[in-house]
Amino acid sequence: MEKVLADRSDVYFKRLLRSNILALDSYSPGQMPAPEDAVFLNANENSFGTPPAILETLRDLLAGKPGLHRYPDITCSRLRDALSEKYRISPERFIVGNGLDDIINMLALTFLEPDDEVLVPAATFALYSSSARMMGAAPVSVPMKSGLSIDTGAITDAVTSRTKMIFLCSPNNPTGTIISRGEFEDLLEKLSFFPTRPLLIVDQAYAEFVDPGQDHADAAKYLEDHNNVAVLKTFSKMSGMAGLRAGYMIAHPNLISYMYRVRFPYTVNALAQAAAETDARDPSVGLFKEKIRAVIMETRAELENFLAESGIPFVPSQANFVFAFYGMPHSELIGISQELGQRGILVRVLKHEHAPCGIRFTVGTPEENIKLISALRDIIEQRRD
Repeated sequence: MEKVLADRSDVYFKRLLRSNILALDSYSPGQMPAPEDAVFLNANENSFGTPPAILETLRDLLAGKPGLHRYPDITCSRLRDALSEKYRISPERFIVGNGLDDIINMLALTFLEPDDEVLVPAATFALYSSSARMMGAAPVSVPMKSGLSIDTGAITDAVTSRTKMIFLCSPNNPTGTIISRGEFEDLLEKLSFFPTRPLLIVDQAYAEFVDPGQDHADAAKYLEDHNNVAVLKTFSKMSGMAGLRAGYMIAHPNLISYMYRVRFPYTVNALAQAAAETDARDPSVGLFKEKIRAVIMETRAELENFLAESGIPFVPSQANFVFAFYGMPHSELIGISQELGQRGILVRVLKHEHAPCGIRFTVGTPEENIKLISALRDIIEQRRD
């Protein structure tokens, strides 16, 4: 009887669903839950922890100054002011969300309709496509270059009269490649000739990990002259606040004002707002990040050198992760990740419909990196025997 009712319930809810929901997959963050002593290299988190100044801010707030019994600031005004001072950009150009996932979904809710097209690189963050499908819009996968970097020329060629939005990620997740200033400016120039320019959403969640001196387009510098550009940034990665969830977008004030019409109230909690404001204002946080970046650059190079010496294909990265073992069958990649899991090391296997599968390794602490390289060496030798 219970099975019959369950079957009927399934039919019942399917009849009520919006038709495009059946085509969606729920987001999977990888293995969850995990053992407490596991080495977490599967979610691009900051393995070095949260800056001390941010932890001190959180302790004060939890101690009752001013306390958590009041609703948080609905517009995150103090945080937006701090970001405005940091970037020297008007606070009206900022909107803060419960992580960048929240911002991306707000963009979809605000602008996308059925039959709109959203251009996304073939190997990039999956939420860009799923947010489009959620609204009945069509994500269009644009091929990558041979080295798995984003092909801005191919993106321009893919624009049609139905293209409403373009997502770029630089450094790109999961490949770690960046878009140069020349590539970005060329893309902006070509888009300017279209009668209705698509929104160009540039996700720079990992920009703080880029090596100094790299030719990396800072999309925020183009906001004043290009009202179709919007820039996404987060406190989840370098700032070590993944558990608090805070991300923000910088864009034209008119675009921001429309997004406030769909934004849920109180999405960014008081702890996240206070911690993010400290991140934006406290110089000690910047020094903490510089030390982390230097260590990650060195550790990332050690991992890439090992992969190169082992003959494992990988994409040279400008982020806190490395995409490797690409081009192998998905089942074999799953096997490697499971063997690492048995050694207490969690990594992420990523499958793309129009690009090679691969394994993404977060660059952790030097100690975590040693464990990863040792485990990979054992697995590779066993598979070669």
